Amino acid sequence: MQTVFLVLLLIAAVVGANAIYARFSLIPVAFLQIAAGLLLALTPLYRHFELEPEVFLFAIISVLMFNDGQNTSMRKLSHQIRTTLSLAVVLAIVTILIVGTVTHLIMPQFSLALALALGAIITPTDAVAVSSITTKVSVPKDVMDTLENESLFNDASGIVAFNLAIAALVTGKFSVVSGIGNFLYVFVGGILAGAILGYIIVAIRIMLINMRVDTPSVIVPYTLLTPFVVYLLAEAIGVSGILAVVATGLIHGLQQERLRLTTSRLQIVMSTTWSIIASILNGIVFVLLGVSLPSVISHLQQRDTGSVAILVGVGILLYLIMTLVRFLWIQLGLANIRAWTNQEKALNSLVAALSGVHGTITLAMAFSLPLTLGNHAFTYRNDIIFIAAVVILVSLLVPTILLPLFLPKQVDKVAEEDIAQAKIEMVTDAIHMINARYGDTPNASQTIMILEGQRTLEGRPKKARLTELFVKAYDCEEQTINQMVATGELTPDLADRYLQIAEKTQLQNQRSFWQRLWLFFRFVVLGRRSMSKRARLRRKRMQEFKRHGMTREQALAKNKAIWSEIRSTEQKPYNAVVKMLNDSYTKDNQQEVLIVRRAYDERHRRLSGTRDFQQAQNELLIEAFQWEYNFIQAQLTTKKYNRELGNALYEQISTDQLVYLQSINAD
Repeated sequence: MQTVFLVLLLIAAVVGANAIYARFSLIPVAFLQIAAGLLLALTPLYRHFELEPEVFLFAIISVLMFNDGQNTSMRKLSHQIRTTLSLAVVLAIVTILIVGTVTHLIMPQFSLALALALGAIITPTDAVAVSSITTKVSVPKDVMDTLENESLFNDASGIVAFNLAIAALVTGKFSVVSGIGNFLYVFVGGILAGAILGYIIVAIRIMLINMRVDTPSVIVPYTLLTPFVVYLLAEAIGVSGILAVVATGLIHGLQQERLRLTTSRLQIVMSTTWSIIASILNGIVFVLLGVSLPSVISHLQQRDTGSVAILVGVGILLYLIMTLVRFLWIQLGLANIRAWTNQEKALNSLVAALSGVHGTITLAMAFSLPLTLGNHAFTYRNDIIFIAAVVILVSLLVPTILLPLFLPKQVDKVAEEDIAQAKIEMVTDAIHMINARYGDTPNASQTIMILEGQRTLEGRPKKARLTELFVKAYDCEEQTINQMVATGELTPDLADRYLQIAEKTQLQNQRSFWQRLWLFFRFVVLGRRSMSKRARLRRKRMQEFKRHGMTREQALAKNKAIWSEIRSTEQKPYNAVVKMLNDSYTKDNQQEVLIVRRAYDERHRRLSGTRDFQQAQNELLIEAFQWEYNFIQAQLTTKKYNRELGNALYEQISTDQLVYLQSINAD
């Protein structure tokens, strides 16, 4: 139970840091997450917190690498395969050897195997960490694509080299030939195993889609389990589990068009689920860095008061060496990147070198160091973790400061004004189609109102305006009911019962405490006379039941008959409210009108006892959304919209489709 509580606190720390970043984005979110971890470290629960090393690679890294793989464009990767292999494999190995050698020379107490293990830990780069610090600047597209592709495979290179170094450290033996052979088997074997398993898993998922078993409750858990299953199977045969999950993720990305032959709802749920999980797992790693730092520093100070300062210096030196090696590798043309002008080459080489940010994998490998060696405590484990932490912090801090000095500010690829204008054109076209096909029918009017709402549903509705509309709707109902009583269409008793339902509609749809208080005052205090009249009617009704000696069953039958009358009565006030809302509809209040209309539509469907309206409304909405898709496709074909604008509109339509249909289907 304590372990569960500790994990929940880690997640809470990530959520808190993300919430702060959403409001104050000047500080990269990774720093906020580290700070949240430092706060957790002050609590007694985390003073002796130890997470099993194996848990990192299995539960965190495998999931993150699979997600990176499935979001990678195979077309771009295939075009940059030589560059990717040069940076992710050759440069990674060269960097590990250089860093290991330098570390061994300046810290002789580190054996060569241990120094190489440190090199393997701090070499991998993290594209997600790069993204977190470059939200304010515009990184050249070629550089960003290269960094993302590199991070897929240099993680695996670092992990394989790390495992070989740890094996040599434990056994005290290392053979170059055996090491190279083992590296190739683990590396290539991991890719092959992942590719085979990926095709099998994708084939099963497509079979489920074809069998119409593609509900979120089946497909989402199935996909979430994929990286765990692939990792375990790959490790069982002695190949790289990380490379296997990357390869499986790439197969999922390659088959994305076939996997999209499913509902928009599933696609949105899947995308959102993976986005949230990746964000939380990345955040947990940085929170754990903050949690662990005080304990690591404390152990180092107990051993030698000068250890911390020395290790900080070593960490900074190793970061500078790795950055210089990356710069020279790209500048000298060893990365096989497409031809750049001399000015572009110098700038992009510098940006790529500074963007070699270290993050999740580096920290995960540091924490996965064994706790003991040869039945004794691993003496230098805290040293390596601390050096890795210094490298991570410096690699985050340096580009945060330097990149804005020579890169332009981030500009959205698609301006908000362009999206707004395109949405107006898209919605207008769909409205014209609805009018032309269905005329002025109730379903068509409601659909047009929903489509109009697409333009302005960003942001929140005005609470005061919403309350005013609900009160106007109630007044409209009350006036209609009173007229029906006056003309003899309705008895006072039935009118009383109906207005009780109308009041509940008001109270149930007001979320603010003050709005609820105002409505209570409006209906109960100010309406005290009418309420007293209704109370007298209720007492009279109960006395009448007793006087006639009705049994419980007879009373229930009587109530059922009354409810039937209420259902038949509801149509007229409902039509009056709809007309009032349509007459009140303006460009400024369309959000509020739409919300009130939905509330009354839901009540109308419940009281009328029929779902024909709902089904017809769903079908008409689906047709309207499909027309919007067709409109965008036509604009893309004629080159009026660019691909980025089209994708932005596609995403918004998918979201609107899910939100609106769920709202209409809600009871």
